[in-house]
Amino acid sequence: MGFNLFISFDNLAMIFFTLEFKMSIRRLFNHYKTENPLALKILTSIILCSSLITLLATGSQLYFDYTYERSAIDEQIKQIESSSLASLENSLWEISPEQIQLQLDGIKKLRDVEFVLLTTPFHERYSSGERSNASVLEKEYKLTYSDIDKEYLLGTLQLVITLDNLHHRLWDKALLILLSQSIKTFLVSLFILSIFHHLVTQHLIKMASHARSIQLEKPNSELQLHRGDNCGPDELTNVVDSINKMQFGMHTDMQKRITAEQQLSLLNLELEIRVQERTAQLQSSNLELQLSLDNLQKTQRQLLESQKMASLGNLVAGVAHEISTPIGIAYTAVSYLQQQTSQYTGALADITAESSAMISNNLQRAASLITAFKQVSVDQSTEKRRVFNLQNYINEVLLSLKPKLRKSKTTVTIDCDPRIELDSYPGSFYQIFNNLIINSIIHGPGKAGDKISIKITITQKEQSIIIDYTDSGVGLNNEWESKVFEPFATSKRNIGCSGLGMHICYNLVHHLLKGEIHCLPSIKGAHFQITLNTATVLPQQLTSNA
Repeated sequence: MGFNLFISFDNLAMIFFTLEFKMSIRRLFNHYKTENPLALKILTSIILCSSLITLLATGSQLYFDYTYERSAIDEQIKQIESSSLASLENSLWEISPEQIQLQLDGIKKLRDVEFVLLTTPFHERYSSGERSNASVLEKEYKLTYSDIDKEYLLGTLQLVITLDNLHHRLWDKALLILLSQSIKTFLVSLFILSIFHHLVTQHLIKMASHARSIQLEKPNSELQLHRGDNCGPDELTNVVDSINKMQFGMHTDMQKRITAEQQLSLLNLELEIRVQERTAQLQSSNLELQLSLDNLQKTQRQLLESQKMASLGNLVAGVAHEISTPIGIAYTAVSYLQQQTSQYTGALADITAESSAMISNNLQRAASLITAFKQVSVDQSTEKRRVFNLQNYINEVLLSLKPKLRKSKTTVTIDCDPRIELDSYPGSFYQIFNNLIINSIIHGPGKAGDKISIKITITQKEQSIIIDYTDSGVGLNNEWESKVFEPFATSKRNIGCSGLGMHICYNLVHHLLKGEIHCLPSIKGAHFQITLNTATVLPQQLTSNA
């Protein structure tokens, strides 16, 4: 029991020693991998090259040994053929089983002989040893006896020589060679590594540390390696001299750079002063140019407005003179015809009454159109400020645009509080809505025949009016959203569009109505939003004030 415990403790100590050795090797490997990667690479290269050479040498040695062993087996077979076959033939001729068995046992005792079998034509078997399934070499011999001119077959000798022993000997020898060569290679590699560390690696580490500590702004001490007095000039000495020269050159270049940067800072300061002076001059010139441009634009607007107002005045005068009077006379005649027709009965009288009613209704409709057109035209030309109902005025604008809306099959929906009344410039509202609707009719359809739906939503928030104008057309891309209010910007110049409609809307909203107009992104169609800061008066308040 005590002996077993002693063995157990001995095994535990061996296991502990093995684990501690492995951990030490691993720590050493990690240290070299982190601190001395070059030395580790050299060690790995030496071990790999030595291992390759060892494998080649071991393979060659094993090949020669295998050839030698096979030659020895062949010599042993030749010895059996020359010495044992004749005696076995004599023993068989003399019919001596004891002598035959003794000779077979003697052959079996030879090296690497595994099994010997002798069979006779009379079905007699003599054997020695046991046959296995291992790698073997088999030989078969015919045993005969010659008498004068006649030869008798006495039997067949089967010789089985095993090759396992040869393989085991070669394997043991290979393991011994590899183990001894590995130990030798490892020890030589460690010795070379220690020499390389002493002669090269530690100095490379010092040079790297010195290079990391170099500061270009101030002078640094020169790099010196403590290698003893017997070390003459070599590659490390050349590297150290090059590092010291490079350090001195870099410090000199840094000083020159600092001096140049200081001079550049002074030049930049002078340049900034000059730029500021030139900027002030340019700003003054730009201000004068802007004033001139503003005056030019103002003059241009006045000329356009004067031309527009003159055209509208002529149009209103012509319409009033050419249309109002004939329509009034026609309406009077139709009224008289209705009066006279009511006194008669019959089919002709009924047809005449029905036709008179139709003519009267259409003349009343034409009269209302002319009245609305006159009012809008007066508002356009005079820009007179007055109080008006916003929803009713938009309906009047739509009434004047009804032929175009009917022709283009465009529908307009108005969402507005009927109580909203404004004290503003109705002519400006006419021009704004007219331009927006005309733009939707012209630019909205993607192809000929497409129907456009327009929605005008008006909401009131305290002293602000927000007008959202949307349509169901093709809309505007990002490029046109940013320049839609620019003068002369149009995509339909080929059909006579001038590109001034949205620019006029912008000027009316910003300058006359003191509001804002924006083109907003929309998933489908165009979306314009107008925000007006204007005074709104509800009907109740107007009544009380009256």
